[in-house]
Amino acid sequence: MKLMLYMITLALFTSVFAQDFQILIGGEFGQTKHKWKDYTGEWENDFGMRLGGETDESRIYLSYNYVEIKDFIPDRNGKDTNFKTHTALLNFDAKTPKYYKVFRGFVGVHVGALYSQWDLGDDPTAGDNKDDTNFIYGAKAGIIIDLFDSFYLESGLKYSLINASSDSITPSDIINYYGAVNLKF
Repeated sequence: MKLMLYMITLALFTSVFAQDFQILIGGEFGQTKHKWKDYTGEWENDFGMRLGGETDESRIYLSYNYVEIKDFIPDRNGKDTNFKTHTALLNFDAKTPKYYKVFRGFVGVHVGALYSQWDLGDDPTAGDNKDDTNFIYGAKAGIIIDLFDSFYLESGLKYSLINASSDSITPSDIINYYGAVNLKF
């Protein structure tokens, strides 16, 4: 399954760059909710950046996102417990034609890696700090608002599944709604 996703992404990546394309640079901000087997987290701030290429019909880019959950385990007698995720994704989006000269929709897929880190602070009775890296994949959809030829805004919803073992500290899935600012060159 993983190999098939990577091969499809590589084929899409090659087709985008075989056409005339523009360089894409952007930033993301939004809210993310992590879900574990027995627990669903709160909405947390998400920040990220992206770099890639795009045509009028599609885009492919690398993205990095960061989320930090402070006081992940409540009621620890003032001890800090933080949970952090770093996500690196290869994204492919197909864009619709423009509506009213500025609006367009998009749907897309993403694959990559999710690094999770659980920091238990300086509490020696809590056990070791833990970290884990896992395969992540998912889909997304949203709307693009083309303000200028080289600048556009984006709003979307992203859902990701994580291939993690049952004893992992890594969440099983993530939902993220976000806004993005993008520049094209």
